[in-house]
Amino acid sequence: MNNLPVAWVLSLAALAAPIVPAQDRKPLTDRSGLQVVEADAEDMDLRVTPVVRAVQKAADSVVSIYIAQKQALANGGAIDGQGSGVILDPAGFVITNWHVVATALGDANAVVQVKLRDGRSFGARILSSSPQHDLALLQLQMGAGDTVKPIEIGRSQDLMVGETLIAIGNPQGHSNTVTSGVLSATGRSIRVRTPDGRAREYSGLLQTDAAINQGNSGGALLDITGKLIGVNNAMAVGAENIGFAIPVDTVRDVFEKELIASDSFAQALDSPWLGIELDEREGALVVREVSAGSPADRAGIRKGDVLAGIGADQVASRVDYLRRLLGAQLDKPLQLRLQRGSRTVELEARLGTRAAHVVATATGLVLEEVGGDEDPELLRQATLTFYRAAGARRVRLLPVALRVLEVQPESPAAELGIQQGDVLIALQGRSGWGNRMDIRLDSLSDLAQKLQQLGGQQVGVVVLRDGKDLEGPLDVRTLQGR
Repeated sequence: MNNLPVAWVLSLAALAAPIVPAQDRKPLTDRSGLQVVEADAEDMDLRVTPVVRAVQKAADSVVSIYIAQKQALANGGAIDGQGSGVILDPAGFVITNWHVVATALGDANAVVQVKLRDGRSFGARILSSSPQHDLALLQLQMGAGDTVKPIEIGRSQDLMVGETLIAIGNPQGHSNTVTSGVLSATGRSIRVRTPDGRAREYSGLLQTDAAINQGNSGGALLDITGKLIGVNNAMAVGAENIGFAIPVDTVRDVFEKELIASDSFAQALDSPWLGIELDEREGALVVREVSAGSPADRAGIRKGDVLAGIGADQVASRVDYLRRLLGAQLDKPLQLRLQRGSRTVELEARLGTRAAHVVATATGLVLEEVGGDEDPELLRQATLTFYRAAGARRVRLLPVALRVLEVQPESPAAELGIQQGDVLIALQGRSGWGNRMDIRLDSLSDLAQKLQQLGGQQVGVVVLRDGKDLEGPLDVRTLQGR
């Protein structure tokens, strides 16, 4: 120690510390890595900005939408289209753009799959759409115990240019992507080429510099409080930081006046169908029209009745009615409570599907779908009958057989001689080379869809009866208002 310089002695003395008992000593620690300073409550409070709070509030209500063919989806194949959507109601109603789901409309083999932020996936029906407003309404096909979180809906009429806006969507397939910007302008118009090949003009749009890329369509545009103030629908081609959205006031108006105007609004042919048109008058639902031969007509509902309840639930709006109707089971009677003048009337209706109504109206046939589990031999015969002319040695079973339950008197089917118990195998059409070909029927909805396109025309049909396949021309009635 005497040989050390004085300065060193002083330094070592300053560094010296009292001896710590062995039991209290800490082990050696690693000094080689970067030291992490954990955020405290004050740090976290500073980081939770208004944008973060808005996203936390709304993100679970924004979904990713995928369009695919049934076979491709089953085999993990390619997706035909993708976009975004917003949950509006606990019943699973989702709003999106019409152009997101347009390729699935009219395609019996198309499947709409919706993925939530928490990883759950649901199939979805396209209930209705408005190409002129670029909006479509879907319903998630949820199980009995499934729940979803609807978004809080704001107003767009009082938006201020320059205020902060937030877009959430599924751009390029990257789900729940968040971008932010400001409201650049209101009342904008754009002209775009839509999936139906038409050039359409959309007006009254919001313009924002929040990034809205392909796949963001149908997603949520939020204000700083996390409320929905628009539905994203387009970006300017060849420009940066110019995106457009449909104002939520327009969305709400189209939803109430077009997308859920009645129960014959539904484009989903497998959706439950009662057959009434309703008007909302001062908090009451008044029956404006009853479709002839519909479940409502058979149950005894009359024009002018006030629909007060379905089951144990009261109904006072079209949304109430839609929730109860689309949640009803086709195999169970629906209990209805009506106000008819000063009397309360209770009726029971057995729901059908819109597809069944379309087929019966167009042809006079009441059909049932028979699967392989119910009657494997019938399905085998139907499959062999369909493929007999093709000469194929091995074929895949048809999805279902369409068996005739009833033939309405004086209908096109009755005139052709179709009988109860017959099986409708195919419609007859022409190939691209002009050759006659049989067109198979994958479901009742598939048949209804084809008949909608053939209204007022004649089509050849193939029928299986007692092991024989018969054919003949069937007149297809025009479907008014469909």
